Amino acid sequence: MTPLLYKLGSFSTRHRFLVVAVWILIAGGLFVASSVAGRDTSNNLTLDGTGSQSATDLLENRWPSAANGANPVVLGAPKGEKVTDAKYQAAIQETVGRYEKDPAVQAVSSPLAGTPQSARLISKDQTVAVISISIKDSPSELTVAEGNRLVDLASPARQAGLEAGVGGYIGNAVSVPSVDLSVIIGIVASIVILLFTFGTLIAMGMPMITALIGLFSGISAVYLLGQVVQVPTIGPTLATMIALGVGIDYALFLVSRHRQQLGLGLEPAEAAARATATAGGAVVFAGSTVILALLCLAVVDVPILSAMGYSSALAVLLAMLSALTLMPALLAIAGRSVDRLRVPFLSIEKQEKTTGDGGWARWTEGVIRHRIPAVILSVLVLGALAYPANQLYLGQQDNGSFPTNTQARVSYDLLDRGFGPGANANFLIAVAINSSNQGAVQQQLENLDDSLSKASGVASVSPPSISPSGTAATISLTPTTGPSSEATSTLVGNLRETTIPKAVKGTSLKAYVGGTTASYVDLASLISERLLLTIGVVALLGFVLMTMAFRTLGIALISSLMNLFTVAAAFGITTAVFEVGRGISLIGLDESIPVVSYVPLMMFAVLFGLSMDYNVFLMSSVREKWLASKNPNRAIIDGLASTGRIVSAAAIIMTAVFLAFVLNGNPIVKQFGVGTAVAIIIYATLVRCVLLPATMSLFGRACWYMPRWLDRIIPSFSIEGDSYFEGRDSEQRRAP
Repeated sequence: MTPLLYKLGSFSTRHRFLVVAVWILIAGGLFVASSVAGRDTSNNLTLDGTGSQSATDLLENRWPSAANGANPVVLGAPKGEKVTDAKYQAAIQETVGRYEKDPAVQAVSSPLAGTPQSARLISKDQTVAVISISIKDSPSELTVAEGNRLVDLASPARQAGLEAGVGGYIGNAVSVPSVDLSVIIGIVASIVILLFTFGTLIAMGMPMITALIGLFSGISAVYLLGQVVQVPTIGPTLATMIALGVGIDYALFLVSRHRQQLGLGLEPAEAAARATATAGGAVVFAGSTVILALLCLAVVDVPILSAMGYSSALAVLLAMLSALTLMPALLAIAGRSVDRLRVPFLSIEKQEKTTGDGGWARWTEGVIRHRIPAVILSVLVLGALAYPANQLYLGQQDNGSFPTNTQARVSYDLLDRGFGPGANANFLIAVAINSSNQGAVQQQLENLDDSLSKASGVASVSPPSISPSGTAATISLTPTTGPSSEATSTLVGNLRETTIPKAVKGTSLKAYVGGTTASYVDLASLISERLLLTIGVVALLGFVLMTMAFRTLGIALISSLMNLFTVAAAFGITTAVFEVGRGISLIGLDESIPVVSYVPLMMFAVLFGLSMDYNVFLMSSVREKWLASKNPNRAIIDGLASTGRIVSAAAIIMTAVFLAFVLNGNPIVKQFGVGTAVAIIIYATLVRCVLLPATMSLFGRACWYMPRWLDRIIPSFSIEGDSYFEGRDSEQRRAP
């Protein structure tokens, strides 16, 4: 890999201006293409083999117009007034009329129709009313622009003084909080950290330029990917978080190695090419590990999760490619000016021209001297941090945690106020009718409806609606608890296992529990079943890659265990914050919420990959020292000392980027941001600086054990390739 990367680096430095121009064209081209194709996402859930998917399939086959369910347009009267007051009647009727005339709307139910069914659309205190609309577009087909247009149709009600919020999948489509502020804060924090790390504006600027061009290209590519697969709404946000962090980190490592090479007397172009061949090898290995970990989300076999993995992996790939090609080109253009425009009061003389750091060496020596207490204390602390994870409940997104100015939150609050928490968690009971005897079918449906209404945890049940063909029916069921409540998940299971089978036994009916709430309950169940499998696959993959990279079973095993300890602690802290409620107000939430079912899985894939990043950069140096001295403790001390400063800077940047996204209004983004940020903090401090060196010192030479038969059969490659240049330089010196 080293010769190939050296050729790539040399090409980029020789054709520096061409490479920069090509990247500008790539970024611009992807942006234009994604703009023309459309930047639409979809939260459509396809969960083969589940009850909710069976309900959807049944309606799509027998009653297509009912398959998408209804979206509520919720109207709330000002304090002390009622929606039934005469002054609001004309505005409500006009709003209903606008939806009825709109070609995108299939059906409208008015709260003022004067029928028993319409009376159910007005709260008992008459302060909240619902206009129920069914649209032609499915969740996967609805665009943000179309969603906003449908929201605007409720303007007569708003102009009359009513509060209006559109819920359902329309509300979710238009309620995506902006990531702009988080990105800006992450960039500013990274600039400050890079200035303290390098001490010059030029050295700081190049990683930022490289990372931003890679990010810009990556996110545009993610939106283009959305034309092929259904990328969820949160996909581009998660991809932005990850790609921004790794993009800056990868460029940081290359600049650091480049400055080391300059300090050794190499010409700028040669230094940049060698930095690409050495630090670039670690970038390729680390980036590939992150990408493979994200692609392993496909093991769960849930399209929405696979799409999240694909989109984030694509963004990481472009961040990695920009670091490997654009970065050496910029370094060659800068030449020796990389250390110009120094920041006052910051010395750069010792930053990259030496390979060790006395402070880091002394710290590591102290840890090694007290290795047994260090291991015991570290494990106890990690165990305490991980302990809350035993309370982890995989729930679903609750729109009650969204910003109060979003359509999803306005709708949620109004429904909760007028109809109770269960109004936001309606189930759609899809019924297959396999008889032409209308009288018998009607009686069977009424019996089913009665059985559902008597089930524990059910607040209300609507009368059955029968399709024009007479082959399908739907019943809307409202639970007593909200969508994120564990009791709601329990109700789904009870209805499927007990209530419905008893009610339809011996009849011509077959019923399924569907709808958004039931779909997310099924998603949580699938993830729970496959979580350990996915963790096992990713961990095994990491172990194999580390074994190949460092030619030792001990280091691979220790590194994998360190990563698992880190992830377990992150799970524990995430549970403590969001489900137990420790410090919940500090991140902009009013009350505790469940951890969304796919967040731990996504966190694990990302964190395992990112932990591998830092492991690779650290252990590459440790292995180099080990091969030189064959002294295990000396290798640990020198390896940690030579990478301490730069890996710390990379970890601080990554932490700052992820914490910046905690400001995002989406609770899922908050959970991901908190979990990943604390994991990086834990790994960069407790694990990297205490547990890892203490454990390696405890096992000594055993860490470097590798069976000869295994060493012969696995592929051999050097990550950073320093030996390649040692041999090359030696041959050149011997040449006449």
